[in-house]
Amino acid sequence: MFLDVTKRRNPKLIQTGVTLHQSGKIPPNTYVIDMDILQENVRLLAESARTHGIQLYFMSKQLGRLPEIGLKIAENGIEKAVAVEFDEGKRLHEAGIKIGNICHLVQPGKHQWAEVLSWNPEVVTVFSVERARQVSNEAVKRGKVQDILLKVFGDADVIYPGQEGGIRLAELAGELQRLASLPGIRIAGVTTFPNFQLGDNHESMEPTENFYTLLKAKEILAQWGITVDQMNGPSATSCETIPFLAESGVTHGEPGHALTGTTPLHAYRDLPEKPAIIYVTEVSHEDEDVYHVIGGGYYGRSNLTGCLVGNSAAEILEQSVPAYEVSPEAIDYYGRIGKPDGFSVDIGDTAIFAFRTQLFVTRAHIALVKGIQTGSPEIIHFERKG
Repeated sequence: MFLDVTKRRNPKLIQTGVTLHQSGKIPPNTYVIDMDILQENVRLLAESARTHGIQLYFMSKQLGRLPEIGLKIAENGIEKAVAVEFDEGKRLHEAGIKIGNICHLVQPGKHQWAEVLSWNPEVVTVFSVERARQVSNEAVKRGKVQDILLKVFGDADVIYPGQEGGIRLAELAGELQRLASLPGIRIAGVTTFPNFQLGDNHESMEPTENFYTLLKAKEILAQWGITVDQMNGPSATSCETIPFLAESGVTHGEPGHALTGTTPLHAYRDLPEKPAIIYVTEVSHEDEDVYHVIGGGYYGRSNLTGCLVGNSAAEILEQSVPAYEVSPEAIDYYGRIGKPDGFSVDIGDTAIFAFRTQLFVTRAHIALVKGIQTGSPEIIHFERKG
């Protein structure tokens, strides 16, 4: 999905991937992240947010929830993280990273709220009155009032499988009456996901029905006399979408894929953020129709289309073959790539991909590399998956 744009806008990243793999400095099944470009992207996002008057929480799950990345992001202008589940929040907090929003996708277990609140998150997202009551009870024990966001949804909204949950818009007013009796919480605002999807023409990110549900939810809160401090509108937050968010009254965005220049729109238009991530693996064996490459880092919604294969940084950019999605029913022990026309492939050659991913659900290693753009690449952190 992002191979062509990465080849054009960050060819040194691809060439570095070959060199690191062929020299044995990284093993197959490793994501390589260009930390210099990533930090440039962070600075661009932070500046856009300042210009348009909104706040950003960075999302790290796509990048493996690594504190080493989170600390660099914080140093470059986005100081607080969104942790979509307990384990992500715990890892980031223990590394000294501030938590902005937590629990948007996965609600903690009932006995985990004490630890969550000990991290002093700016807001906690809750799906129901029952979860809000758990937060309230723990907050009261601590002598504090915790700000919460209500996750809302409408009947026509886009909900990805496995991400259902929240308060139905039609029931929000009634739930506010119940929430008003909880002394340990303050309703700070509302959130939903996804607020954007790639337009059919591939030229823009367009607001979803969820986005309009978010606006309606704000109106309902205002009718109840609730001051809405936070309108949290995640999905595809980037320099492209931040102006629209701000104009629409959204106060907070949560860039994730934009950190590495890999939102869906980045595949079709050259946006300010540049591509900063590739997947590097190795040709394992062949059969009559395809070559098999060592797997472990594939993702079911990757939109995988092609692969660059070879053993030379000088030649890799011109050595392209088709690539084929791994069946979601299979364990990705191997990936499959087509046989080339016009060049040869050897067992042990490097195979490089650039596709949409979520590193935290893969078995892939992660190499954080600086100095790629100056021709002096250095691995500053290697995260090995057992």
